[in-house]
Amino acid sequence: MDSLKSVLGGFLRGSRDSFAGAVLLFHYDSEEPARQRRGSSPSQETNLARRRAAQLAEKRQQKQAEQKDETKVLHRIIQCCVLNGVVFGLSMVLFDNLVLPGLKWVLGLCLAEGGAGSVWPYVSSILTTVFNMLWVLPIFVLSRIINTIWFQDIADSAYRQRQGRPQLIDSVSKLVADVLISIFIQILFLIQSNLVTLVPLVGVGKLLGLIHLSMLNALYAFEYRWFNMGWQLDKRLSFVEENWPYFLGFGFPLAFFSMFSSNIYFSGCSFALLFPVFIISANEAEPVLNSSGYHLRLFSLVVALSDRLIQKVIRRHPPHTPIKAPHSSPHPHTPTSHRTPQTRR
Repeated sequence: MDSLKSVLGGFLRGSRDSFAGAVLLFHYDSEEPARQRRGSSPSQETNLARRRAAQLAEKRQQKQAEQKDETKVLHRIIQCCVLNGVVFGLSMVLFDNLVLPGLKWVLGLCLAEGGAGSVWPYVSSILTTVFNMLWVLPIFVLSRIINTIWFQDIADSAYRQRQGRPQLIDSVSKLVADVLISIFIQILFLIQSNLVTLVPLVGVGKLLGLIHLSMLNALYAFEYRWFNMGWQLDKRLSFVEENWPYFLGFGFPLAFFSMFSSNIYFSGCSFALLFPVFIISANEAEPVLNSSGYHLRLFSLVVALSDRLIQKVIRRHPPHTPIKAPHSSPHPHTPTSHRTPQTRR
């Protein structure tokens, strides 16, 4: 009973925390100037106060210079809304609800009565295919790339304003390997989440898919924060699996909105619109630790599979070890050190 209460409490707390970013995002850009205003009026009556004011002004200038190229949270979120909601989402809505009905009406005026009904299915299919190929698909791919950059800007800016300077992984090679392996594992886990939906039991497949997507979305959102904290991949995955009730609840709303859309483009659009809020929520959240003691090891299979594949690649293409040049003899007066090559005639 206590375990069930702990699981339910963690799930509800995670679901509640996932929406906290919708309220907090308006405070990011306002709190820093407020702190500066509170600290910008020290007493100028003594030399010590003047020196302190000069030091504060110098630090403020340095901080402003460092943050000159940093993207503000609210600004990036507005850009995400414009790109994904107006340019991408609204264009599909207008095409389905305005352009196609308008063309159908014009076609009905041009053709005889009853002729438009027999021709329109073919015309609408061709127009939809052309629209998807020439507009929706390129915008979809472009938005994925731009969103990836903007999501990173939002996460970094939010982390700096709330947590301070990021503490990244100290080694560049470890950093690159961590990012690449993390992307590979997430792709495998996404495939796994699609496969479990094929379970031939009523409702069970969708439920398993929803659980997988919830955990994956929570990992997506928290990974920005943990990456800035210097957590490596194994620690991030272990923490999600150990405290799965909280992360299941945290990722559930986003998975629900994006999973039950019949159109893959609308699903991706809704994800891109909501995900920045979840990044901010993850940056502020305090995950509830799982006291039940049961670990939901959903990532274990893809981690083992990725390790196996990486090992096979390494065995097939071992790293090239350069041949070391022979060291000179430590005894300079030995005959071998003075031997000169003979010239063949």
